[in-house]
Formats: sequence, structure tokens, C-alpha cells
Amino acid sequence: MAQRNLKWLQPPPSKDGFSHGTSFGMSWARGLYHSGQCFSITGDDGKTYPVDSRETAYWPDGSLKWTAHSIAGDVEYSDSYTVEASPESKEDEEKRPEMMAVIDNRITTQSGLELELSRPRSFSLFEKLTFDGKVVSTGATIIASINKTPYSANVRSVEVENATFSRIVVKMSGVTVSAEGEEHLPFDVRLCIYQNSSTIKIVHSFIHDLEAEQPLTSLGLHFRVPLKGAEMYNRHVRLGSSNGSVISEEVLGLSGLRYGPTTQNRIDQTDGKPVKLREDEWVKFKTGADMHSALGFVPTWDAYTLSQLSSDGFSLKKRTKEGCSWVKVAGGGRADGTAYVGSAANGGLGVGMSNFWERYPTQLDLSGLTKDVGEMTVWLYSPLAEPLDTRPFHDGLGMDTYPKQLEGLDVTYEDHEPGFSTANGIARTNSLFLKPYTATPSREEQAAFSSLVRDPPRLVPDSGYMHSTGVFHGSWAPDHHILGYEPTDGEKEIESNLATLFDFYAGQIEQHRWYGFWDHGDVQHTYDPLRHAWRYDVGGFAWDNSELSTDLWLWMYFLHTGRADVFKISEAMTQHTSEVDIYHSGRFKGFGTRHSVQHWSDSSKQLRISSVLFRRIYYFLTGDERIGDLISELSTCQDALLTLDAHRKVQAKDNIPPGFAMANIGLDCGPLMSNWLTVWERRAEGWERCRDLLMKLLQGITVLPHGIGNNAMLLNLSTGEVRPCPPPTPDHAISHLSMLFGFPEIVGEMLDYAGQDERCKTIVQEFKTKTWLPYCRAYNGGPEIQMKEFGFIFDCGLDDAWRQSHSTLTAVVAIEENSAELARRVWKEFGSDGYGVDHDWSIEKTANGEEEAKWITTNEAARYGVSAISNLAKIREFL
Repeated sequence: MAQRNLKWLQPPPSKDGFSHGTSFGMSWARGLYHSGQCFSITGDDGKTYPVDSRETAYWPDGSLKWTAHSIAGDVEYSDSYTVEASPESKEDEEKRPEMMAVIDNRITTQSGLELELSRPRSFSLFEKLTFDGKVVSTGATIIASINKTPYSANVRSVEVENATFSRIVVKMSGVTVSAEGEEHLPFDVRLCIYQNSSTIKIVHSFIHDLEAEQPLTSLGLHFRVPLKGAEMYNRHVRLGSSNGSVISEEVLGLSGLRYGPTTQNRIDQTDGKPVKLREDEWVKFKTGADMHSALGFVPTWDAYTLSQLSSDGFSLKKRTKEGCSWVKVAGGGRADGTAYVGSAANGGLGVGMSNFWERYPTQLDLSGLTKDVGEMTVWLYSPLAEPLDTRPFHDGLGMDTYPKQLEGLDVTYEDHEPGFSTANGIARTNSLFLKPYTATPSREEQAAFSSLVRDPPRLVPDSGYMHSTGVFHGSWAPDHHILGYEPTDGEKEIESNLATLFDFYAGQIEQHRWYGFWDHGDVQHTYDPLRHAWRYDVGGFAWDNSELSTDLWLWMYFLHTGRADVFKISEAMTQHTSEVDIYHSGRFKGFGTRHSVQHWSDSSKQLRISSVLFRRIYYFLTGDERIGDLISELSTCQDALLTLDAHRKVQAKDNIPPGFAMANIGLDCGPLMSNWLTVWERRAEGWERCRDLLMKLLQGITVLPHGIGNNAMLLNLSTGEVRPCPPPTPDHAISHLSMLFGFPEIVGEMLDYAGQDERCKTIVQEFKTKTWLPYCRAYNGGPEIQMKEFGFIFDCGLDDAWRQSHSTLTAVVAIEENSAELARRVWKEFGSDGYGVDHDWSIEKTANGEEEAKWITTNEAARYGVSAISNLAKIREFL
């Protein structure tokens, strides 16, 4: 049997980690497996199971590079697994008896789950959910309000996106519509159903297509639960409190009454068991009221609402009917975001929202509990919160011309321009879980559901194995803990610094409460040691928005260490920056927004923020369909360059020919390389054109007079033709930024990948020898080498050189030339500036017990992380 190549990200809380189903990605060495290959999974006990497969990326020769797989409860628990080729053929797989299927608009599974899907032009996400023959939900929909005007869902399309013997994914797309017919908030909803699991995962994505004067005032998913026939005292409510705690309630409570029910009645009700009240067992008081009359004096609770309006506090209240006062039930810190409604005899439905308190303001509403049909609403944006305010945070401050805006940039680092501070076109995705029950869940079962919602079990490829397959080539390697060797003191010091940086940011997220509907996943840009606070309100020093590759640092650190806490924070950042910091519709579609006080407020809309480079690691590790959608969406982002000139304020230029746009080689072409390479790898729609555009781009940069040193160029977005910029654009310019948004990392991977394709070898080799290696030699090489390679001295001063970051370029040359001398020089460059050898890494405790690193900036932290991990991967033995 092959080596163990799959592990739990972190051990699940119980041995039934597969009971709800999970999906994961697997990497493969070039030439090992080909399209159509079937796979199996084997645990430590030697038992082998077939596993389904989606092909998500290919090597240039057509062999498999990445696949995605799904498994559920039929696979037994093991600490680690081996995924490998199965002797089974696709024909054998197709002959396997179907355990789950989509027939006549219904999905049925072996676990007893039956889901009746909605049809196009309906208002429902599904019509009915049945479990073990019991109907637990009679439909679900999306509800919203914009400026307090109600909107309801209109489903335009329903498609089975993926169907295997392990998992079915149904994708629904539509919009929300007002009574007057106004359409907003276009959405995609995915229902993910696993074999041998009764849990359904719902992924809801929407585009915020609203102007500031149209504030979102609520957004939620609404579920109906049948209660007809169940006595009020046999109707139960369960709500997740904090950390797995459970609040248990009944619509008509028996426990606590002065007289009446027996002790066993009271015990059974609190346990959620069916209660049968008998007149002859009813304990009467002085009035002698019979049982039915007495029950009429006990309030029945028709509605509950749990609101999480901050990351630190929730409140729960209930009422008997509309028009009566709410009664406080409980309060607490951070709710798990789960609820259950049902009856003791027939069971009911559990719902839960991931990142419930992190994405505040959120809310759970349970209503109609005294009626034939109960209702559950998971509010992604609480109707109790203030309207979602996306107005600009200032009035423009008189910056109505480019000169004034550039002056303002020098003062606050904000690039303002009237009309550019808009959230119209950004997006957000949330995940929910549904869990049907045939009986009232016990506290342990409800806590287990909360654990699933809060932290679903996840499998990931082993880092050592993954590195051996050659994916994400050249920029990372597993650390010494994974590879099992004794590091040098120098390497230990760098590893300690990497851990210090990550652990500090993990603590800052919590310390400064970087949470919220839009904010969750991002971090701040720069710290102000004088006022002992991050510069959250100072222009370009506030939210980070991927500046200088923060996402890339975190994902490289996860690959390097395999740490579960690193994965979780990296995942949250990817989900944020892929949605909130990028425009998915409207005038800026395809662009991301530069760092600022609001995620959308800076007028610098650029491809450097929307680069696929920052999303692709997560996509390949997980096979996440939503991130796959966003990657596909960005495959044509070059068209955005024709709609907005990103250089309009700072670059002198002549008239640009039709069909051409001015492009920055580092900040625009790097993202285009990443986007086109990923489409090529995935063999997605238009991949051959993307491959050809990529090759044309390389050819064009290669023949520019100064290659990368030109800095700016003209790019034809349809043909890929590259031309030098005519005067008055400078003949050449060197910017430290060119290499700081993942350009070296994607170029290294692209050269390795495209160099394996016979049609591309010559182009790739010429780009490498004539353009890439000269730039790598020159940047940190000094005036003599710069004159030799380019004929001019690079004009970035020492303060702007970022030599530590550019040490990775010297490492490229050291490997290429097999030069120990250059390799040793790399580490000197690495320690020369930034967080260099003389840096004081001390973290202080403030008077109120909080942590403070007066030296911290996210720019420097991200660049240290990327550079350290990349250099360790290439030349760690020279430390």
C-alpha cells in the first residue's frame, strides 16, 4: 500500500467524523494518473472503500494534478488514510447500485433522507424534507428587506451540479424581488447532500447590488416545520448557547407548575420524550380544576428570538403571541448559532449557521410554534440591527481633483476619488447546516450538531506528500517537524519568528474583535504605537485587503506547518477577500479595492487585489465550489482594464490605441498570469485561449526593451499583444511593489508548469533567460549588475528597496546557477531590512493586559512570512 497521504486537519471530537460527510482535495505527481481514474481510500485498519472523484486540475500532459473527493459515514474512522488508484474502472463505478439518486426532482439517500427540490420560477429552495418517512420541513426560502421594504426569493434556475455515489450538489440561482417587481441581491444557493448522512449543507452566496441610499435591513433563510397534531406540551425548542451549551425549552412547560403533572411527566418533558397526560393522574389543587381547564391557564410560547448583535453578546427572549410583551430567557457571550424545533413524537429540524457570532449582527427566529406549521429563520443580517451602512465615511474633504487627491494620499495614505467609494457589486457567502431528527435531540446530540456547525471535521493532504507531488512549485516546503530532521539554529530562529507573527495576529483578531458581517476574515494594515491602537480610521492604514500578499503568507504558512489554526484563519481571510474586497458586478467588476477604512472606500481599484493567486491554494485543498465559481469569474478580469485606467493619476501617457490598455507588469500582469494559468490547469471553459494569452504575454514582456524593467506596457486584451508605452510614459521604471503581490511565486510555478508543455517550452525558456533571471540578478545585485543586465541603475532608494522581500529573487538565481555563494548572500539580504537580524521581536503587555507589538505592520509581516518560507524551501541548508 502507498504511503499515508491524507490526515485530519485536527482530530474530530468523536470517532464518527464522517457521519455528516466531508470533501477534500488531493494532489498527484505528474504522469501518475490520468482522466477517468477511479480512486479508493484505505484506513489504518487496512479496509478499503471506493471514493468518488472530481478532476479539478491537470498537468500539461493531461495527467491529473488535483482531484476532489467526498466521503460520508460508510468509511470507518482512522487517524490517517491512503488515497490511491482503484482497480475499479469508470464502467464498474457506473454499474454500482445507486445508493442516492435524483429522480423526478427528488433526492433520496440510503440514510432515509428524501429532499423534494424546487423548480425554476418558484419561491422555494426546496419543497419538502423527509427523514425516515417523517416530514420535518415543508419548504425553505430566502427573505430580505431593503430599506425596510420586503423582498422574497425568485429561483431562476435549478441544476444538479455534481452527482456521484457519495455526494449530490444542487445549485439554485435567482434574485430577491419586491412586491413592486424590483430585483436585487442576486444569489446562488448550493445544497450538498452526502450518502449515509442525514445532514444537509447549504451554501448561500449573494451580490450586494445596492447603492448607499438603499441599505440592506435584513437577509435570512426561512424554513417551515410541520407541528400539526402535536400537543403544546410535546413541542420542543433547543438553542445552542456558547461552546456547546444547550438551552432547552417547551412551548407549554410542565415543570415548575405548582400542581398538575406527575414528576415523571415533568422529567419526560425536560428530556424531550413524549408525554401523555392523564386526567386520573392529574394532581388537583383546591379549585379542583380538571386537567384541560388547568392547561388553559399555562402560557404557550409561540415565538423565540436569539439575537447576536455584537461578537460578545447575545440575548434570547420569547413571547406568547404578537401584541404581548417579550420575556427575557437568557443572555450570554457567543452563541453557537444552532436551533431545533419539533415535536416529541415526530421529531423536527435542526438548523445552524457557521461563524454565527463572527459574522454579527445575526439572529435566529422561531415562530408559529403554537400553530400547525412552525417557522425558523436564520438571519444572516439581523432585522434588529441598524441598516447596513455603506455610505462613504467622509464627505470627500474637498479632494475633487487629481492633484488634491494625491496630496491627500501623502497625508492619510488614502486614495480618494468621488463616486468610487461604493459597496455595489461586492459579495458575501455563508454556510448553514440542516439536521433532521425523528425525535427531540438530547443535549449531547444538540451539542454535537453545534460542534459540526462551528468546526466541521476536515481532511487535508499530508504536507510532506503534497510537496513530493510538486504542486505550488518552488515557494514552500514542509517544516522540520513534518520532515523529521534537526534544523540549524538559524532555521529554528526563523521558525520561531514565523510562529510569533502568526500567533500575534491570531491574538489580535480576538483582542480587537476583527469580526462582523463584512469584516470577518480581514486584518488591519498598520499599528500606531503612539496611541496604542491600529490605525483603523486613517485612510490606507486601516483594513488590509490583501496588501503585499497577506493571504499568500497565511496559506504558505499552512502548507509549511499543517497547523489547523492557520488553516482556519486563512480560510476566513480567503472567504472575505474573495467576496468583500472584489467587485462581482457593476462598473468595477473584476477589480479589487486597495486597503482603506472601509473595504470598498479606496478609489484604487486594481487586479492586484482580485488575483486568483490568493484563492487557488484553498480551492485545490478543498474543491470548494463557490471559490471555483469566483476563480472562473476572474478568468476574464483583463476586460476590466478597458473600463478603468488604474494609472490615471500617476502615469503620464499618450493616447492608447483601441483595444489596448496600459498595464503594470507586476501589479496587472502577475494577476493575469495567475488567472490564466489556473484556468489552463483546471481545463475550464476557454482554457486554450487563456494558455495562448499567457504565452503571448510572456513573449511580449520578453521583447520589451527592458523586460520587467519597463514596468508599464500596452496590452491588447483580446489578442495578448504587448507594445512598449510611447512617450511621455517613462522608458523604464523600477517599483518595489512589482514583486510584492505574488509575482515571483506565480512566475516560478508558471515556468515549471508551462515548461513541461512542448508547445510552450521555447517561449518559457526565452522569458526565463532574457527577462526573469536578469531581473532576479539585478534587483538586489547592486549598480554594477543592474548596469550590466539593464543598462541603467534601479531607481528605488534604500528606504524603498525591500531587500528582504527581494531576497527570494536572488534565491531563484542561486538555484538556477547552483551557486553556494549566492545562496549565502540570500540570507544576508533576508536579514538586511524589514524584520532583519537586528529586529526586536518583543511583544509587550499593556496596562489592561493586552498584547502590543509596537513594531508591527502587516506589510512587513506578510513579506517576512512569504520570503522566509520561500527561501527555506529553496536554500535552507545554507543558513
